[in-house]
Formats: sequence, C-alpha cells, structure tokens
Amino acid sequence: MVTERNEETFKPTKAHSFSMYLGNKLYQLDFISNNKSFKNALHTLDTHILYKYILKKILGIKKIRTNKRITYSDFNRGEFYIKEEVQKGNFSVGFGLFPVSIEQMKSVADEGLKMPPKSTYILPKLRSGFTIYEF
Repeated sequence: MVTERNEETFKPTKAHSFSMYLGNKLYQLDFISNNKSFKNALHTLDTHILYKYILKKILGIKKIRTNKRITYSDFNRGEFYIKEEVQKGNFSVGFGLFPVSIEQMKSVADEGLKMPPKSTYILPKLRSGFTIYEF
C-alpha cells in the first residue's frame, strides 16, 4: 500500500513499512503479506523485501553489493539526509527502513543464512569486529 505523506520527513515505526522520497514527495510504503511469501527468516527482513520487490523487480538492480546506482546511509545521517540527496539530484529515489531486530538476526543465523548487505549497522561499533551470542 502506498500513502503520500505531507510531513517534512517520515521515519518508519514498524517492520514492513518504508519511507520513500521521490519527485519532491514523501511516501509511506507498507508491505502487505499473507506470510506465504516468507519462505525463511531472510524473507521477513525489510532489506530483503525492498530488494526483491522494488530494487530488483522495478529498478533492475540485481547485485546490490556492487551496483554503482545504490548507496547506503546510516542512522546518524537521518531522514533529512535522504531527502536532501534526492533534492540535490544525487539520487532519483531514497528509501528509509525500520531497523532489523536482534530476534530477526538470530533467526537468520539459526537458519544458517547470511544477512543482506548493510542490514546490520549496529551502534556502538565494537572494536573487536564481532558480537557474542549467549545461548
């Protein structure tokens, strides 16, 4: 479901809800599923949903790790950064996603799957480069 938002910015407040800035307008995209499209834990991630249904299917971006048409922004830059970059003409469209939960990361790991690129941005950054998962 697509809803035009009249606010200055919009930050998704739940999973499967995205912000999209396109053509000087802000939209809220809500992915509606009957859970049959979720074959595994990876398919429940907003990053995967965005890739599968928008980036790949509509925009033709197949390799998100190497495609030069896509870049990532971290949480610190905020929603205004996405809007400004599109307004400046640096990008045609910008998306905002709800953060991945710890439970989602655990589910993906428990199924032996890998998280999509840039979906595990965690603050504060650990100097050791890994985290410890207690059983």
